[in-house]
Amino acid sequence: MQNNTTPACPPLRHYLPILLMALLLLCQMTPLRAGTDTRWLLCGPTTPLPAEEQAFDPAAPLEFSADQASFNKRGTSVLSGNVEIRQGNRELTAAQALYNHHDRTVRATGGIHYRDSALEVTGESARLYLQTNTGSFDSAGYRLPQQHAHGTASRVAKVNKNITRLQQVSYTTCNPGHIDWQLRASEIRLDQNSKMGSARNVSVRFKNVPFFYFPYMVFPIADERLSGFLMPDISINLSQNTTDIAIPYYWNIAPNYDATITPRVINRRGLMLGAEFRYLTPASSGRLNGEYLDNDRVYGRTRALLRFHHRSRFTPRWSGTVDYNYVSDRDYFIDMGDSFNPNTTTHQERRLTVTYRDNDWLFSGTLLSYQILLGTTPPYQKFPQLKLKYVGRQEENRLNYHIAGDYTYFDDNARQPTGSRFDITPGASFPIRSQASYLIPRITLHHTLYQLDNTPAEMEPTPSRTLPVFSLDSGVFLERLTHWGDTAMLQTLEPRLFYLYVPYRNQSGLPNFDTAAYTFDYSQLFRENRFTNADRINDANQLSTGLTTRFLESNNGSERLKASIGQIFYFNDRRVTLDSTEATETAGSSDVAAELKGSFRNHWSVGSSLLWDPRSERSRRFSTRLQYKRDHRHLFTIDYRHQYNPLDDTYRYRRIDISTAWAINPHWHMLGHWDYDLDKEQIRETLIGFGYDSCCWGIRLVSREFRKESEAELDRAIFVNLELKGLSNINGKRIDALLKDGILGYEVNR
Repeated sequence: MQNNTTPACPPLRHYLPILLMALLLLCQMTPLRAGTDTRWLLCGPTTPLPAEEQAFDPAAPLEFSADQASFNKRGTSVLSGNVEIRQGNRELTAAQALYNHHDRTVRATGGIHYRDSALEVTGESARLYLQTNTGSFDSAGYRLPQQHAHGTASRVAKVNKNITRLQQVSYTTCNPGHIDWQLRASEIRLDQNSKMGSARNVSVRFKNVPFFYFPYMVFPIADERLSGFLMPDISINLSQNTTDIAIPYYWNIAPNYDATITPRVINRRGLMLGAEFRYLTPASSGRLNGEYLDNDRVYGRTRALLRFHHRSRFTPRWSGTVDYNYVSDRDYFIDMGDSFNPNTTTHQERRLTVTYRDNDWLFSGTLLSYQILLGTTPPYQKFPQLKLKYVGRQEENRLNYHIAGDYTYFDDNARQPTGSRFDITPGASFPIRSQASYLIPRITLHHTLYQLDNTPAEMEPTPSRTLPVFSLDSGVFLERLTHWGDTAMLQTLEPRLFYLYVPYRNQSGLPNFDTAAYTFDYSQLFRENRFTNADRINDANQLSTGLTTRFLESNNGSERLKASIGQIFYFNDRRVTLDSTEATETAGSSDVAAELKGSFRNHWSVGSSLLWDPRSERSRRFSTRLQYKRDHRHLFTIDYRHQYNPLDDTYRYRRIDISTAWAINPHWHMLGHWDYDLDKEQIRETLIGFGYDSCCWGIRLVSREFRKESEAELDRAIFVNLELKGLSNINGKRIDALLKDGILGYEVNR
């Protein structure tokens, strides 16, 4: 039989999904997205629910069907045998049901089964008040297919439109019959008005062993953030016999302000307190980080860190940034920093920048200083640096203009000289292009003026320099059709000539505030100046030659191989040097620079860079990388690099690096990284680890041996990561950072 009355929808669809999503948020996890999450691939197929979710329509008809039905004078319909109640794609089945037409209540018993597009519920009995949208279920079991979650509750009761109470609740993402972990709570209360929930006697069991318990906790039941403890980070250093445990507490101060306070216990050093404060306004955003350890028992002094980053947009064209960084000592990052290559941190930067940008002009004003951690010669402070550049549209086959200006005051109380530098570079170019060639003549005038203080005796207080720079860049594009096996390819041949002329000016009387030589490589062949910044401009009468060939797939244009080689031929000696003690360069040609990049269909790729010295017939600098990457679970890389000094016939470094992340089968995978210094014949770092993934949990164990400094002894540490899929990830961020830093191309799979 059917009844086409249209009362309100049963309350199941409205409050049970909220309850179940609240359980997911007990540990502040991120909700999963159907169809994009790969964590449940090991769980096997699940029974699907209706694919399309339909919003509740109070006008949709409520349909009843049953083997037997009767209607008494009190206005009650009695249904028995295969009872079905439907509205839209929502469906409730039971053995028996009573429907009261006067107060619109449903009482169902025996084999209750509820389904919709996102939820499935079973139970022994249900009482639904359709008029007030309240009700209860007894001995309920639920399933959330999109989250691969299920659980039970002894009773679910919706007290009113805002309050829902649940008793003896469980939650897991494991397959039924293989419950490796489970969350339990004696009582949960959900408040729709405040978007908050509370739980009592919350525990988490793994392999039936309880490892987390909290007597009372609150959590959000929507997207709102909520104050509370996050999962801890734990690491063990075997060499130093230390255990490092960090337990962060998240404080939701306001919708646009929050903070994370992290007590950190390092058993040999003491108690460290860390904090992070974040803020967001319509015109600005920022982050403040701090760490403090009073009287490090190993280091013998107080340790501290402070970081501040702020960004503001004052108007659509004006913006500003602030970066301030401080650490208490040069060994801070080596001992307890968040970098796994701490000895590369040479200084801490403090910068204030204001920027203006429109369609044609770019202006920036900067205050810049440093805290030096490694090295003996700190950079000059820049108080201030003002830059102005014309960035208007540059068009082909017409005369284009460019201009840039830079005013900087360099300050350092311990060095000579100090003072200001004004540099302006107007110029013009006339790019001539066709489909197969280009010719770009360009002329620039560099004028630099100094106003110096505290000068040494041999240096003038107001030196200056004016230099014209002329360059002529040209190239041709040739192409032909060819094949790689059965694949049609397009091969290009791209010869390039770059002529550069800069007359000599004696610059030994100029200070060197912030100028260094570029590292020579293939791209350096086509620069107008081999020095950075404005304190030195090279003299040049030279011709750079380059040749590039590419192999492109004809059907889609994918670049499979690119190879380049080139060299500079000098017509004059190079007399301008960074320092007056350096010798003039007299060689008639530069080193030969070459690059190679290849990407192949069988998941292999290669990349190489070579700097060849034809005079010593040795490679001055060489690096090569061979990588196999089928997917993020099958990755293998070999990397070799060296730098050779022909003057004393020694290597500055020779290193080989091998890394892998390899899935042995769907459950087990290996992790490895080996960094070896061939010149010093010593290991710099070794990572050996394994990971195991089941349907609903995973574990990673990694052992690390490493040298914090080149002359230090090997340190040993163990990292363990346990993930309860769909609930929490213990120590995940730390081990992810370790593996991404050590294994080239490693991707975090969440």
